[in-house]
Amino acid sequence: MTSTLHVLDETGDTRIEWNPSDKDEVEMARKAFKAAQDKKMLIYKTRRDGSRGEQMREFDPNAERIVATRQTVGG
Repeated sequence: MTSTLHVLDETGDTRIEWNPSDKDEVEMARKAFKAAQDKKMLIYKTRRDGSRGEQMREFDPNAERIVATRQTVGG
């Protein structure tokens, strides 16, 4: 199974994919997750079908789908 991190920003939807059993790929995804955190992005995980969203504060290499997006300000 492949996991995916979607980084939604001004450049579009950047997708980082990794195999949870591949140590090097997991480390690459962990660094991308940390970069999104450093940008103060909202990060949450869902199942591939979009259900069961849950905010993340720590990287989970076994998450099926992770989405990082800029936080919006209400008006």
